[in-house]
Amino acid sequence: MRWIFTWHDPILEKEGASSLFDAGAQVVMTGADTPAPADAAPEGKWGITYDYSGNCTSPKCLTSMYWNWGPEYARIVEGSREGTWRGGWEYFDADSGALGLFGFMEGETMQPGVAELPAEDLALVQDTLAKMLAGEFTRFDVFKGPITDNQGNQVLADGVSLEQLDLDGFAQFGSECTTCMYWWNQNITAELPDLES
Repeated sequence: MRWIFTWHDPILEKEGASSLFDAGAQVVMTGADTPAPADAAPEGKWGITYDYSGNCTSPKCLTSMYWNWGPEYARIVEGSREGTWRGGWEYFDADSGALGLFGFMEGETMQPGVAELPAEDLALVQDTLAKMLAGEFTRFDVFKGPITDNQGNQVLADGVSLEQLDLDGFAQFGSECTTCMYWWNQNITAELPDLES
């Protein structure tokens, strides 16, 4: 894990990705907005980009989770015209048509590293994506217990899901969230950032 503390800084993103590859990572994924992980990937290693399908143009890019705001903007404009839309937080899942997984959406071609995966692995991705597009699998399904943090503490009991306030909130900043997001999953070997400084 490398903290860059920004949504968009191509230089910091590339430096962070390079340091992870240098440390032995085979695949590096970003939550920021440039193609840095794919650009930094040495031969035989891969990057996963985020936010924009155009970030996944390098043959070293496996895929990109991306936004397609058109359907959501259209829904908001239509709701405004009808007088039914009210401003606030806008959350949506893949069934809205506003999210994509590059190489797996209709009309897209899989990237080289993905296309070479075993058939059963591709089927798992395709089946899960199909459920997401049908509204049968949401972000809350990803955050459903049992979940244990990387310190061995149970974060969520079996069958319990995080709520939107938990996904957004940090108790350290006054959120009324119950579980909140200041923890790492059991498979992540990283320290939490200091929120006090």
